[in-house]
Amino acid sequence: MNIPDTLFRLLPHLLWPTACPICGAIGVPACLTCLLPLLHPPLPIPLHGASFLLWTGGPYETHLRDLVLEMKYGKNRALAVVMGQALGRIFPKPDADALVPVPLHIDSPRGFNQSEALAQGLKKEWRMPVVDALAWRERCTEQATLEEKERRNMPSDAITIGRKGLAGKQIVLVDDVSTTGTTLCRAQEAVVRGGGRCALAVTWTYTPKRV
Repeated sequence: MNIPDTLFRLLPHLLWPTACPICGAIGVPACLTCLLPLLHPPLPIPLHGASFLLWTGGPYETHLRDLVLEMKYGKNRALAVVMGQALGRIFPKPDADALVPVPLHIDSPRGFNQSEALAQGLKKEWRMPVVDALAWRERCTEQATLEEKERRNMPSDAITIGRKGLAGKQIVLVDDVSTTGTTLCRAQEAVVRGGGRCALAVTWTYTPKRV
């Protein structure tokens, strides 16, 4: 046993108690070796009404669901970054210019954008820049609290391009969960209005019966 290395790994746990939610290893938000076996990506999924494909780690259930809940409601940004890294290991690097996260809702109490954190993890694996270019046009109810019909009725201009333009860029959208795919579609429409192109979205998980 290398005592200095062990003490170095224990120090973060003493200062900021954290542990892998799968194996319990201390001092890390999650182990890539624990996350990778949980991912069982289906073939690229064509989203209803979308002109792009969805790559996702698997259905919203068991460990994949629990990790999303811990990431979002436990306000665990570090976990989200490692989850993004796991996706980057599972999926091949696409031919694109940038990763663009779905924006955080206005006045969200979370304190961080989980989609942006996932994108930062993908960036580590794919060596692709993250461009935080999208924003919600106005306050609206978070999609997780809405019924399917209400989700699909989201205004076409609900998401807009912020200060950073995407003109001429091929981008990959990033989000945590795809339920009906409506938010991703509105994000893709915003990218197109800004002169960009989007043929792919990546999410940690998805709800099969609604996509």
